[in-house]
Amino acid sequence: MNRRKRTSAGNGLDYVANGEIGIVVSTGSSERGDSLEVAFATQPKAKYRYWGVEVDEQLELAYALTVHKAQGSDFEIVFFVLPKEATTLSRELLYTGLTRFRKKLVLLLQSDTAILERMRRPEQSQTLQRNTRLFELNIRPDTNVPFANHLIHRTSRGILVRSKSEVIVADPLTRLGMSYDYEMRLPSRGDIHDFRLPDFTVHFAGDTYFWEHLGMLDVPSYRESWDRTKAWYEKNGYLSALITSRDGANGSISAAEIEHLARERILGE
Repeated sequence: MNRRKRTSAGNGLDYVANGEIGIVVSTGSSERGDSLEVAFATQPKAKYRYWGVEVDEQLELAYALTVHKAQGSDFEIVFFVLPKEATTLSRELLYTGLTRFRKKLVLLLQSDTAILERMRRPEQSQTLQRNTRLFELNIRPDTNVPFANHLIHRTSRGILVRSKSEVIVADPLTRLGMSYDYEMRLPSRGDIHDFRLPDFTVHFAGDTYFWEHLGMLDVPSYRESWDRTKAWYEKNGYLSALITSRDGANGSISAAEIEHLARERILGE
């Protein structure tokens, strides 16, 4: 925070916080030197003068802001440029960038949506990579895996998935000798840019199946989303290869029922 006196009669706080965004409203020149007057978004009726020698140290051009610089602010319209590769990119940073707008977000991706698909993966989270005792005393005993055990779910193949239910779905598939890919892109028949990410794409004896586990059908928005997804499968000719499992009304899930469904639909037993 930089304390300074405002140069106008308008209400102001007599300080400028770090990261404030403003507009140069006038320039001037006097015996003391060149100066700018700036009005900031949080106190638009106040103006603050910056002399030439102060500008380089305290003001930066803001034609575009990094997510880090924009953190803590929000804007009516945001143009978010997302490159395919960036050393600082994580799920947390992406979430911050996507939540800076109030009315409209324009998302500009380099080449394709591959970066968004990659950022869905749990291991892209910086938070999950912190093996800490801050919130819970139980830490993974195997030091080769840097994730706290209460933060992730792993199948018997060591694949990170989003929920315990997905672990219960995945492991019978492995026991039955079926291979699977987790959240692998499934494109539309007519448009490669229109796609879904089935929970599991299952391969067995030359056949491919798409397994979706439905966990919250009692939530209206979730059911509406699933109805649209199911219609997409049907429209694109995938419905005959679609397998769905679901949680019970009380949130329960049965590994035996999952295995029975896999045997029935895939093994034909």
